[in-house]
Amino acid sequence: MSAFVNKAQKRFKVVFYNINNFTLQIRFTKMSKQNCKYWEKCYQKNAAHLEKFNHPPKGVKIAEDEDSNPSSNTVGEIEAFTRNSSPSNQKKMSINKDCETENTDAESTNLPGKRKEFDTTELRAEALGNIQGKNYMEILAKRIKFSVQAEYDELLRSNDFIRHKFLVEMPADFYSFWKFASNINPKSTGDEILEYFEKQFQLQLVGPFEFLSGRFHKAVIREPGDYLRHWRFFYDPPEFQTIFVRRDTGVHYGYWRDSPQEHHNILIARNDATKNCVFEFIAGNAFDAFLYFLEKDFTSTPFTATLIANTQKSLQKFINTSEVKIEKLETLRKRRSANIVAKTLHEAGIVVPYDGKTQVGYRPLIVSNGELKQILDLFVKAGSSDDSSAVDNEDIKAAVIEKLQPIATAANIAMDECDFGTALELGIDLFCSGRRELHPLIQSLLVPAYTLLSRPQFIAISKAHLEQRKKSLKLSIFELDSK
Repeated sequence: MSAFVNKAQKRFKVVFYNINNFTLQIRFTKMSKQNCKYWEKCYQKNAAHLEKFNHPPKGVKIAEDEDSNPSSNTVGEIEAFTRNSSPSNQKKMSINKDCETENTDAESTNLPGKRKEFDTTELRAEALGNIQGKNYMEILAKRIKFSVQAEYDELLRSNDFIRHKFLVEMPADFYSFWKFASNINPKSTGDEILEYFEKQFQLQLVGPFEFLSGRFHKAVIREPGDYLRHWRFFYDPPEFQTIFVRRDTGVHYGYWRDSPQEHHNILIARNDATKNCVFEFIAGNAFDAFLYFLEKDFTSTPFTATLIANTQKSLQKFINTSEVKIEKLETLRKRRSANIVAKTLHEAGIVVPYDGKTQVGYRPLIVSNGELKQILDLFVKAGSSDDSSAVDNEDIKAAVIEKLQPIATAANIAMDECDFGTALELGIDLFCSGRRELHPLIQSLLVPAYTLLSRPQFIAISKAHLEQRKKSLKLSIFELDSK
């Protein structure tokens, strides 16, 4: 391909392209001078006028479209084809007014001579053949799916997957515990490690452990809410994240974060979702949580005594040689207790910024925990919100919600006056009741409270949970793949 500039007309930069002697295109670049409003119809020969305004080359007619409108001060596009070129050899080069590649309409360019002889039936049939039978929405959907898959594959390359899908970062003891689990049998794959713990100890390592094992690498891509509901039990508040589950039970252990940004020295709590909403702090790290499980929740037999003893010994040895600093339960619990502003029905309490001098950040609810429990207990007479066959007394439900309304109003007033912890406390307490009828009220309290506390990750977690809150024990995202 060759190109040269017509220097005879200094008012224009006219570039000729010669492609194997078949196609010739004249391209005008955008000029700083204003176009003459008469354009090719201008009859002026005054040198000052010609120097001031742009004009097209003599003998070339420019199409009357918006790209060649003189008032736009842009340059048109001209294509010329040699007569001996066949349709299969014709090559077209298109340039928009800002020199960006853009497809142009063949009918918008009128060339002198016999331009129409190239607009043949054969060319039209070829063009139609290129678009017929194509589902462009399907093509677009495939491209979007490819883009989503590419992003997912990129996340799998690092621990950013955990932060992106679960909206939290894991503490150092979490990764150290996985290293310990991997060292039990160094030749084991990730799935084999998970299977070993489940078979030998009836303990499932779940959530972010399943990412480290590689299980998510083979999984179907799901909606964001599915990842946030992954192993989230019925009474789990947004502050709790499950890592251990006693197989086929509601007993589960997890990290407790008062703020989603916390990822150092985090307490581990325990709950049995089949019994109640109470959470108990049992360890200050994953190692102590595992030892607690072996002592309290593992059903030992004479045949497993040696296994347990050897495991405890190897775990203690790993802790002693590990570079990770292990915090003890009492140290962390004492530190957190100093910042708790209110007890809650799940008994873990809440932590929010509070100024003791100005007493800004939290004020007590207008009812005590005992009084609030009595109000919520009235729901029992109305029947279970999960049992469609139970007697459902709408009058009782309406009466309970009416009693709760002034409490919620007072909490909202407190929130308006910068006591954000009050609305958070009430929202968590109502969540602990387990009543689906209260989900809208819970959201109206938790969303603004978490927003004002700069905890937006907890908003996403609570919304996803309340959308599909289940008492089922089958809470794995991988259960969805089997459906």
